[in-house]
Amino acid sequence: MIKNFYIGIDNYNDNGIRTSTFHAGEKTYVCEISSFTLRHGGMPCGYLIDIRDVTEEARNLEILSDFNKKLNQEVAEKTHNIEKIQETLVLSLADMVENRDSNTGGHVKRTSDVIRILVDDIQANHYFPLNDVQAEDIIRAAPMHDLGKVSIDSSILNKPARLTPEEFAVMKTHSTISGQMVDILLDGVEEQHFVQTAYHVARYHHERWDGKGYPEGLVGEMIPLPARIMAVAGVYDALVSKRVYKEPMSFEKAAQIMQEGMGTQFDPNMHLVFLNCQKKLERYYSFLR
Repeated sequence: MIKNFYIGIDNYNDNGIRTSTFHAGEKTYVCEISSFTLRHGGMPCGYLIDIRDVTEEARNLEILSDFNKKLNQEVAEKTHNIEKIQETLVLSLADMVENRDSNTGGHVKRTSDVIRILVDDIQANHYFPLNDVQAEDIIRAAPMHDLGKVSIDSSILNKPARLTPEEFAVMKTHSTISGQMVDILLDGVEEQHFVQTAYHVARYHHERWDGKGYPEGLVGEMIPLPARIMAVAGVYDALVSKRVYKEPMSFEKAAQIMQEGMGTQFDPNMHLVFLNCQKKLERYYSFLR
């Protein structure tokens, strides 16, 4: 205690009260040092020193700190478990859609992989202001884009021919229903920024840059960025993948169609992103064939 006593005096700067905490044996003390004068405004004549035993207070604070630490850990673990359950539920629903839709088998997995390729390039080259959280949200949201197809009648969903206008009108409702399902599934479980991204991907991935898409006919940058990226991934996968009514298109022909669609069907700013990723995409689909 004597040692800490002199250290406190040596470090005092003649200004206000200096407080320090030290330990002696198993005890914890607080030492407050201030100066005093004999007259108002006079020179400091000495020190006022107050040493208090705060061992019990320190123990209580330590217990409280440990409790808060354990509580935060338990909350984090339970939140993680809820998120994993939610993710499993969403992926199970996506699998259910794919099991019903013989036209697009593997579409969810492939488009999720394509989204990651596109998003990685966007971030690497700064084509859009996309931070790490936003990028991860888009990648995580990709499997949810077609959830609404679970409500489409199988005779329309699996028709091995061109849909009639009436059937296509029914098919188009899947994007609106997908958005509604995302809101229901994620409400109160996921953070709002992810819920919004997933909703945008699900509802607007069939919108077109020229305003001729659905469900709302949005034009240009009115279409949320996650949906514009999803549109590129979804269409490219549809072109180069086998369906019950068609064989996979050649990479050359698919690339031509994608580039022709830049500025009409797709965001023209996605053109460079597609060109940068073209070889990666072709390698990816070559491996799957």
